[in-house]
Amino acid sequence: MKIKRFIKSLAAAVLLAATIPSGSFAQEPYITWTQGPGGYVVDTQTAYSAEEVLNYSLSTPEDFYIADDQTMYICDTGNSRIVTVSPDGSVGEYTDENLNAPTGIHVADGHIYIADRGAQKVWIYSMDFQLERYIEKPTEAIFGANTNFVPVKLITDARGNLYVVSEGSTAGLMQFNPQGDFLGYFGSNSTNNTFKMILQRTFFTEEQLNKLFKNTPPSVTNVGIDSQGLIYTVTSGESITEPIKKLSISGLNLFDDMVVAGSYVDVDVDGDGNTFSVTTEGTIYEYDSNGNLLFAFGGRDSDRERVGILREPAAIEVTDDGQLYVLDRGMGCIVHYEATEFARTVHEGIAMYNDGLYAESQETWEEIRKMNSSFVMAYEALAQADYKNQNYASALSNYRIAENKEGYSQTYWVYRNEWLQNNLGLTVVIIIALCIVWGVIRAIDRRKHILDPVRRVKKKILNVRLISQICFAGKMMKKPSDAYYEMKFKGRASIASATVLYIWLIILQFTDIYVVSYLFNTSNPWRISLFSEIMWVVAPVFLFIACNYLVSTITEGEGKVRDLYCGTIYALTPYLVFALPLQILTHALTLNEGFIYQFAMFAVIAWCVVLFVMMIKEIHDYSLSKTFKNLAVTAFTIALFLLAGFILWLLYGQLRDFIISLIQEVAARG
Repeated sequence: MKIKRFIKSLAAAVLLAATIPSGSFAQEPYITWTQGPGGYVVDTQTAYSAEEVLNYSLSTPEDFYIADDQTMYICDTGNSRIVTVSPDGSVGEYTDENLNAPTGIHVADGHIYIADRGAQKVWIYSMDFQLERYIEKPTEAIFGANTNFVPVKLITDARGNLYVVSEGSTAGLMQFNPQGDFLGYFGSNSTNNTFKMILQRTFFTEEQLNKLFKNTPPSVTNVGIDSQGLIYTVTSGESITEPIKKLSISGLNLFDDMVVAGSYVDVDVDGDGNTFSVTTEGTIYEYDSNGNLLFAFGGRDSDRERVGILREPAAIEVTDDGQLYVLDRGMGCIVHYEATEFARTVHEGIAMYNDGLYAESQETWEEIRKMNSSFVMAYEALAQADYKNQNYASALSNYRIAENKEGYSQTYWVYRNEWLQNNLGLTVVIIIALCIVWGVIRAIDRRKHILDPVRRVKKKILNVRLISQICFAGKMMKKPSDAYYEMKFKGRASIASATVLYIWLIILQFTDIYVVSYLFNTSNPWRISLFSEIMWVVAPVFLFIACNYLVSTITEGEGKVRDLYCGTIYALTPYLVFALPLQILTHALTLNEGFIYQFAMFAVIAWCVVLFVMMIKEIHDYSLSKTFKNLAVTAFTIALFLLAGFILWLLYGQLRDFIISLIQEVAARG
């Protein structure tokens, strides 16, 4: 859901930007977004400014690498060479008869590793470009006799192990030891099992399944590594659910629920663990070490050649001092970006936050919040600082904006304990005092009857027909069989009383949104539709009444529409009585105690189901078996009505489009 929400928000931001004069933005030819409250993206200050475009007469370059000494190594694939750029700007060129189509490069431990797609080999050179050895298709049995070896990208770890991306390999990265021996595969993607595939495997014969396309996992397309030795993989494709992975030693993805959009082509990580990636559309994304979106900016060039806009990005590199470089295959150049003061301040705050210096980083995060009040991570860091400083009320507020329910729950648990320690004694004294006062009043009433005026008023109120019918719902929970009999034959309930209870049911739909505590509320109170929320209560009830009446008329049911309407509403009495108190109770619970609320709501709903079944049985005078048959046929009828409604909606859409196109055609010809 986050992916779809991000795409919609991103599209809205782009459209909004297009309607605002260019002077309203910074001088950069792109806008910058960040993750705001609610998971939506919001505009923010420019995080990276485009500084320059570096041209080295490259032809379809595929990869580059910036070494620790800031020397840049570029795979000039189209020219079958390696271009080096030293920190002072001097350019070198290296080529020999071995290089065919170099597409991946990595420099470590005094060696230059080159993945050559054309030669189908991995070349290992010394730093002065003397060939030392090479790796070709492994002969080990675990590699697979029919597996192709087409290296396109690679990295090495601190132990000298080599991880190679082979074009089309569905088994993951190919791992080699420093001597070039094949060790196995690592970090493969998983397959996507759709509902259709599950049905096919269940009902198709083996012969039919063999004729279908094999469900193979997507191939890894790029790889990166951070200073801690953790490996990152990129899988290109618009529909990939996990395009960027941060892999543990066991190959598990440490990034959870990332905000992603587009087809990613490369990844790189800075010294603080911040992850940078670029998509085929030219959008650059920066995430923190946990996969939270920090910034997104850039775009695709439309032949206007604006500095900072990309045409066909192929690789991305970042240095620890905030210098960002993107290799553009389409333009044959490298675009250089530099972190702005705002981005540097964010990085400073993140570095302290990751080191556990929550209180020390509070001033930095306050400054970031002043710069951009929608920057969600600022609230997360401030909440941690407030918690450490025992400022629990402020921590709760910041955790709520940051949408961190676990942090909110932990803080609330401490806050609640502190309140109980300070107020429990006084609370107990007040309760005991109230009990004593009530006992004294009852004792005096037994002698002096001082509460008789109250009883007379209560009796007068209960004698009002509508109020008496509403209060009759109480008997529904105690003696449902007798209550349904009295409802049907003695008129103890009416359409008016049932409607009043129905209105209360609709109100409970909104209290479930606005009264339930933040920890247990799954709805966004600020983004609900009044009409849709009402329809979710109204439509099912009336659809059931209509379908059940139609079914009952042909199955000897005795219930009338009036009986079904009243009986259905009164069957919900336990929910009508207990829902609001349980919703209020959520404000006293933490996530660990949530089972109390969940079990109570389950018991209430189960109670309603029992009353509902008894209502059908008593209203229509059915046996128990006939009652369940009636409910099953009613459910089937409801499904048919929904299917018919869906078909009519599709036909209406086609008819509308036909009429519109007909009018446009007549207008054009007229």
